[in-house]
Amino acid sequence: MIKTAIFTYLLALATLTGTSTVSYKAEIESLKSQSVKSAVVFVGDSRTVGMKTAIYKCIDKDNEFFIAEAGEGYTWLKNTGLDGIKNTISSHSNIDDWTIVTNLGVNDLENAPKYVDTYKKLMEKLTSKSGRSVKMYVISVNPVDESKCKGIKNADIENANYLFESSFENCDSICYIDTNTYTKKIMSAPDGLHYTDSTYFSIYQYILKNISNEKKTAEEIALATNTNQKS
Repeated sequence: MIKTAIFTYLLALATLTGTSTVSYKAEIESLKSQSVKSAVVFVGDSRTVGMKTAIYKCIDKDNEFFIAEAGEGYTWLKNTGLDGIKNTISSHSNIDDWTIVTNLGVNDLENAPKYVDTYKKLMEKLTSKSGRSVKMYVISVNPVDESKCKGIKNADIENANYLFESSFENCDSICYIDTNTYTKKIMSAPDGLHYTDSTYFSIYQYILKNISNEKKTAEEIALATNTNQKS
C-alpha cells in the first residue's frame, strides 16, 4: 500500500541519486502491482529491521517476508532465524519460487566462516526436500562510519566480505551480492552503524535489481545450454 509518506521518500531518493520523482513513483507502482508468483525472505539484524521500516513506509507487498532481530548474529540465526525461514516457506504452499536474502555479520564478523557453512547446509536441505525453487543471495556486510561507530572496522568488514564472495563463487544455489561498494557512495549513517530511510530504500532497490539481473543471466545460460544440447 502506498503511504502518504511516499512523497518525502521520493524527494529524498531523487536528491540522492539524481533520478526524477516521477521515475521513482512509477517504479514503486510497478513493484506494488506485481502478482504473487514468487516470494522473497529477508533475513538479518537491526539493519534489516531498518530496511523493513523504510520499505513499509512506501510499499506493502504480500510476497516479501522479514525475519530479523536487532543486535543479533550467528547464534540467533542458528536458534531462531533458520526455523523462521523454513516455517515461512512451508506455510505458503501457493508460492513455488523462493528467494532468500541474508544480510548478517556486522555484529559478529569473526563468525563469517560459520555463516558460510550454515548457509550451504540450509540450502542443501531446502533444495533437496522442499520441492520448490529456492535460491539464496548473501548480501555483503555494509560499511560503517568509523568516526561514529567504535568497535567495528571497515577493514574487518572487507575481510568477511571476501570470504563470503570467494565461498559462493561456484555454488549454484547461493549467490553473493556486493552492496558494500554501492553503499559507500550513497550512505548516510547518523550513528555510524544504522542508515537513514532513504539509504535503506536505495540498498533495497539495488539488491532487487541485482537479483533480477542474475536470474535473467541464469535463464539465458540455461536456454543456450538446452539449445546446444538439442543441436
